[in-house]
Amino acid sequence: MSSSAVILFAHGAREPEWAQPFESIRDRLRAVAMPIELAFLEFMPPSLDEAAARLAGKGIETVVIVPLFLAQGAHLKRELPAMVEKIRKRHAKTEFRVTPALGESPEIVAAITEWVLRAAR
Repeated sequence: MSSSAVILFAHGAREPEWAQPFESIRDRLRAVAMPIELAFLEFMPPSLDEAAARLAGKGIETVVIVPLFLAQGAHLKRELPAMVEKIRKRHAKTEFRVTPALGESPEIVAAITEWVLRAAR
């Protein structure tokens, strides 16, 4: 049993196809890494709470929540901390950590820049 896991946390949308890139990331990570869940803020299941409960129920010691957002808006500044605080109270035996938004990573910004430059050629 792995002692750590990841929840990829995305916004969610009404169109099911919207989730495909996130599902691809999840599936690629599952093939090479620890347990991975994909959770959504709204419109799509599972919720962050449901994904956290599933991992905590498996006895996972540490869960890293990775927000798949480009920037820190209201969802990440206000809603996510409140959600994580409730999850921590419900699952006290599991540590929940949250990474910064993807767009705060220099590697992600560089990859997007390179993609745009290729697309513009």
